[in-house]
Amino acid sequence: MSSCGMPEIDTTPSSRVPIPAGGPGDVSLTPPKQASLWRNPDFLKFWTALSTSSLGQLMTVLPLVAILVLEERPYQMAVIGGASAASGLAFGLIAGPWVDRTRRRMVLVVTDLGRAVSIASTPVSYFAFELRIEHLCVVAFINGSLGIFNEVASRAYLPSLVDRDRLLETNSRMAASDAVVEQIGFSVGGFIAQLASAISASVVQTVIFAVPGLLILTIRRPEPKPVSDKREGNIRRELIGGMITLFAITEIGFQPGPLGVIYGVGGISSLIGALYATRVTRKLGVGPTMTLGAIFYGLIGFLIPLAPTQIWIATVFFVLPQILGDGFAMMHNINEVSLQQAVTPEHL
Repeated sequence: MSSCGMPEIDTTPSSRVPIPAGGPGDVSLTPPKQASLWRNPDFLKFWTALSTSSLGQLMTVLPLVAILVLEERPYQMAVIGGASAASGLAFGLIAGPWVDRTRRRMVLVVTDLGRAVSIASTPVSYFAFELRIEHLCVVAFINGSLGIFNEVASRAYLPSLVDRDRLLETNSRMAASDAVVEQIGFSVGGFIAQLASAISASVVQTVIFAVPGLLILTIRRPEPKPVSDKREGNIRRELIGGMITLFAITEIGFQPGPLGVIYGVGGISSLIGALYATRVTRKLGVGPTMTLGAIFYGLIGFLIPLAPTQIWIATVFFVLPQILGDGFAMMHNINEVSLQQAVTPEHL
């Protein structure tokens, strides 16, 4: 199952969203065809940076280090997941207002490079000192915190790179690339850990997080002066993600590589959802598309905890939510993000 959350939002079934007072008026989330986004170099840099950052995040190295290197037990894995989730409690509500008062571009740079440094401390600690569970908890908290600020800043920064009536199209394309990344992200971390070591996977993850930070630095388009985006801390994502990995490896008996392939299968469904999001939204409207996506994604996810211990049967229980659920989740999330960006005035 994709790690993306499914936050609820009140909306209408219309695909035309009014901008609050002070905004430029009505904006269509599905505008007529315009100049190609490929001619926007700053957006292309931003797009590449976010896709690379998503690859680093999807590698999920910390749970693999805890399981394969430290041989931690379930309750200790829960502590790591709790440390990551605690970042949501600590910063989930304040990240949005804080980002609104600073330059989003620099927030993206600092958070990506910060995550690279944080992850790099894991192999350094392993080779130079004694790697302990406490260290992984600190890294999980730091990465979770920086990830919250990075996601808020990326959502808020996009409207300064493209016109508002291109947001649905733009978010659909970015989601499509994320879906492709999802197909390889889990697999990359799992296979590196299986063929080399979990520590080697953390070194690769360090490099991957550094690339988007350096790439964002090359964007030169002026950013509006910050004046004052709302972010729900998705604590469930951090808690459930680590526990599903632990459940799959220790209870079912999956190896990290094949488990990564199973997770990556969801990328195919996500890619289809991203490619058809604009078309479905034109036909059904924003509200029904989001509602349908949230309901179906939530229901199909119940298959995972019901998986039996027979590995081949369990594979079916893990794969079906990827194939059937992730596409609906992607259509929901594309519309949610586009709607938030469209109704938020530029000065906010």
